[in-house]
Amino acid sequence: MGRRQGTRRTLVVAAVVAAVVAAGLAGCGGGDSPRLSRADYVKRAGAECSTLERASNELQKAQEVGATGSKVREYLAEAAAGLHDLADGLDRLMPPAVMEADADALGTALAEYGAGLQSLADEVGPDDTFQRALGANRELVRRLNGIAERATRLVARLGIDGCQLAA
Repeated sequence: MGRRQGTRRTLVVAAVVAAVVAAGLAGCGGGDSPRLSRADYVKRAGAECSTLERASNELQKAQEVGATGSKVREYLAEAAAGLHDLADGLDRLMPPAVMEADADALGTALAEYGAGLQSLADEVGPDDTFQRALGANRELVRRLNGIAERATRLVARLGIDGCQLAA
């Protein structure tokens, strides 16, 4: 794989992660608390952004020059944990009934993406860079891209427009 193709793939994965991270704001409904108004739901979902920043930062570290093997695995696992924390935090919110199906679908997408990142982490070899791990796991990357596209559509339907992180 040429340097240009590897860089392009890294950018695609970074964009996918950013989309999923942005999508995370919509959340999934759950718990026994009363339903929130749309405005309150969006505000409280926005408060969950700290977990998004952690996941994004860990993914950036995984892509740094010199990051290989156990470090890449560690960073990917931390990013996965951040997405699971986000899904858990959003699950405690109770969206308005009209948003519940999409919020639940988004929570599922976040959990799937987190599990996919963990699977990618599990596949990283001792000398693998992030880019090498992506190249060796193309089907998983394709699946993650699909999850991110689904999450992006859900965010648009839910009308969440805060806390988006740059790719």
